[in-house]
Amino acid sequence: MKKHKQELKIVKMLNLKKIKRLLISKSFLGSLFFAFALWVYTALSSEYKTFIDVPLKILLPKNVALETALPEKISVKVKGSGWDIFYLNFFSTSANCTVNLSDKEMSEGYYQITRNDIIKGVESFSNVEPTDVLPEILEITTGLIERKKVPVRVKIKVNPRDGFIQVTGFDSYPDSIIITGNSRIVRKIDYWETTQSQFSDVFQMQSVSVALKDTLKNIITLSQNFVTVKFNVEQLAELVVNDVDIDIRGAENLPKNHLLTPNRVNVTIRGGVEQLSEFDPDLITSYIEYRDILGDSTGIIIPHVEVANNNYHIVSINPPYLFHKKIIN
Repeated sequence: MKKHKQELKIVKMLNLKKIKRLLISKSFLGSLFFAFALWVYTALSSEYKTFIDVPLKILLPKNVALETALPEKISVKVKGSGWDIFYLNFFSTSANCTVNLSDKEMSEGYYQITRNDIIKGVESFSNVEPTDVLPEILEITTGLIERKKVPVRVKIKVNPRDGFIQVTGFDSYPDSIIITGNSRIVRKIDYWETTQSQFSDVFQMQSVSVALKDTLKNIITLSQNFVTVKFNVEQLAELVVNDVDIDIRGAENLPKNHLLTPNRVNVTIRGGVEQLSEFDPDLITSYIEYRDILGDSTGIIIPHVEVANNNYHIVSINPPYLFHKKIIN
């Protein structure tokens, strides 16, 4: 009995080896591939109905513009062979829906684009038949077209390399663009932003191409889609400007019998190496408000220190405060 079980076990092992050799044999793999290819060919030769997403474009009269946003794509139900639908879905780049309303009498108001208008606008659907669309109706609001020049607002974050600092703001070329669209929309726009961009490990002057936002696509047309932005980064340095006079604002002199010491401060400025080599000390102002002197009860007043150029940064003031004394006769 025991011997019989061992013989059965050996037979099973031999059968498994034969099956394994069969599965990895070239003839079997070739037959399997042929069967799969035949199945695919047969399946794709049949007729199907399915939905395909295509870009939507509306052509309006020259003096009219959209006020409401439209979907960027619509779904078109098509009928055709599997091969043609497969090609349309994965390889065709020209399929689109362009609804031409340029010859319509339109001004300000509402207009309804019907299902027939949309189906007529379907283009480059070779060998397949469009039978339906979603949505079936598009409602648009139109108004008179207007153009306006607006400044570009740069939205860039710069992370300089360790030991470096950004020493200038952002200069956009051009610094303004022309926007075109519905007059009610255009009149509300005071500037146009770039896309949010970030640049890291920057250690020198940069000139980069940055895209403008397309948040109002199909409603507002831009005179260009990119601008060139320049900014400068230099090696970080610090400069101490000594003996900056402290002014009294709100009066010509100190109140009678009041004494402030000292009457000058030393200011440490941070910036780029080349930038600080041309620094003008007159850009720094230090002052105290006259009313702060009159209202002081602590004997310590902190001076205000400002630098007229935002590209410089105040690091420290020495001394950080002044002693205020009132002399009583």
